Amino acid sequence: MKMAVETGTRTEVETRGLVDALDRILRQLISTPKFKETVITLLNAVDPPAARRLVRTIFWQDPGLLMSVLGTLPAILNTAFQALAEAAAQMNSMPAPLLQDLLHRIVEGLDGEALGEAAGGLAKMSLSLGLSEEGSGLRRSLSSLRGDFFSAFSAAMGDASLAERLSAWMAAAGERAKDKESSTYAFVQALRKALEKNPDFVKHVLQPLLELPAKSSTRKASTKSGETKPDASKPAAKKEG
Repeated sequence: MKMAVETGTRTEVETRGLVDALDRILRQLISTPKFKETVITLLNAVDPPAARRLVRTIFWQDPGLLMSVLGTLPAILNTAFQALAEAAAQMNSMPAPLLQDLLHRIVEGLDGEALGEAAGGLAKMSLSLGLSEEGSGLRRSLSSLRGDFFSAFSAAMGDASLAERLSAWMAAAGERAKDKESSTYAFVQALRKALEKNPDFVKHVLQPLLELPAKSSTRKASTKSGETKPDASKPAAKKEG
């Protein structure tokens, strides 16, 4: 028992760092009204457009600093992921109307144009990295990351819940795709053009995926209660008359 306590204490000490220090300091400061006023003032002074200039400064003003920042990027991102996971867990415990109102206010203030530009730039970058090469170290690390992600994602969502939400999303996407002025329609058309230029992808990836529901339905229909499969070893009986 003593050994277990010592191990737990040692692990806690070993994992202490910048975030742990920030947590302990914040616990003391958050009870101070003046501190909360200062935080709100600082948050209201955040200027998103200046972020581009900050990134350019980090990238080109001092290459040595850039390499140091990029070297710590996994730790920074993992910290953000852990914080996001805990935030999601806490938000799931909130009443649905309150959570919906909170998310509405958050989404309403997001810059969709900047988000689209960032997503497009990252997609363009990822497509130029040659991830189809079998020996790519980046491909192996992404594959491992994808496996861990979907394992934890499925555990958090639950299979039934995920299927229901995907079904609802597909139905909504289908409705939006009917509108030729919508971004969904534009995306579908772009995807169609890309598929036309890549018949191998359609044949070896898309078609096998689309055949799965049809095969499953056929199998279920042939094994309904009370039905028997014909014996292929016996010739079919001839009709009289």
